[in-house]
Amino acid sequence: MRIAGITAEYNPLHVGHQYHIRKTRQCARADAIIALISSNFTQRGEPSIVDKRARASMAVACGADLVLELSCVFSCRNAGIFADAAADIFAATGLVNVVSFGTEAGDEKIKIFEEAARILNDEPAGFREALKKFLDEGHSFVQSRSMALDELVPGALALLSTPNNNLALAYIKRIREKNYEMETLHIRRSGTGFHDREAKPDEYASAASVRAAIERGGARAARGFVPDACADILDAEIGGGHAVIGKDRLWRSIKQAALRSSPDDMADIAEMREGLENRMRRAAYEAASLDEFVGLCTSRRYPAGRIQRYCVHLLLNLRQEQSRIFQERGPAYIRALAANSAGREVLKLMKKTASLPVFSKPGGKMTRYASEVLNFERAASEIWETLSDCPRPNAESRTHAVMI
Repeated sequence: MRIAGITAEYNPLHVGHQYHIRKTRQCARADAIIALISSNFTQRGEPSIVDKRARASMAVACGADLVLELSCVFSCRNAGIFADAAADIFAATGLVNVVSFGTEAGDEKIKIFEEAARILNDEPAGFREALKKFLDEGHSFVQSRSMALDELVPGALALLSTPNNNLALAYIKRIREKNYEMETLHIRRSGTGFHDREAKPDEYASAASVRAAIERGGARAARGFVPDACADILDAEIGGGHAVIGKDRLWRSIKQAALRSSPDDMADIAEMREGLENRMRRAAYEAASLDEFVGLCTSRRYPAGRIQRYCVHLLLNLRQEQSRIFQERGPAYIRALAANSAGREVLKLMKKTASLPVFSKPGGKMTRYASEVLNFERAASEIWETLSDCPRPNAESRTHAVMI
């Protein structure tokens, strides 16, 4: 079998995502598509607009056969940890032959991705010296890394100026580092930019612009930018109050968590660095909104997405040592969220080929490490529920995978 894997957030799934799934099946000559989607908190440190099972249902309705979960301890992290966990899960299935991702680069740029991945894995002296120089100048790690790569691979800085291209590099780096027997497939992205909040006529809208439209006009405003099946799911979830739209509840939760934490407590939150906890505590007193809070904490070294991830880590009480263990040990299991009939056959086969436990609902004997990952996932899901109008108590334990 030829099985292709796609990592995505589908927050929400729009027509550009549907195109990516179709194009992947065509270009990879895939018999099945496995989508690996982020938990209820995304890579940029934001709550998803609808929960992971609703988004998994969107994926199956739009061409994926099986949808797996990327737990919050890996999904709400920097691009490197996010991509490492995704590649590790695909490899652990024992079935994925091709990893597909969207980029803003044409085929002529693939050599730059490959050379940059080699340098990141080998870390030659020239790269390390350049990276230190740019970090010392106060640039963020991502920007410093891109600038250091550009000195060795001309064109890398321009190529890595978009989040999608940075994630593509991270996937390639991990696959090459671990010598995984998986091909990589670049699907060129088109339409509005990753961060654009205004959808443009006759172009694929970005997820950010679809979310902005929903914030302004409700689920109805997404129609035309998302497939009809996804629009129906959004209607049902948003209409039923089971969605997170707006930031007021999230801001109150973050403010409370920051104000009740001592400086030492906040300093031990995952990835907190260089006294940033003091700036965040001051901002919690001064800010009147989440946007203002993030703005007060943001700097050249600490961009907004990084600050937002810290906030989620604070809500989860994810500590430095726990974070280090998760990063070193990686995924603990493979969890199915949704499948169609073909996906169920793939899942059945996966239980024989996988190097990690495979399940659709937690139960039975689990390792201590797997239980720890699951406990954080359950906490993240419950926190997400409190941010919606109509929370579903204990949803993580009571909800089965969606079988279509």
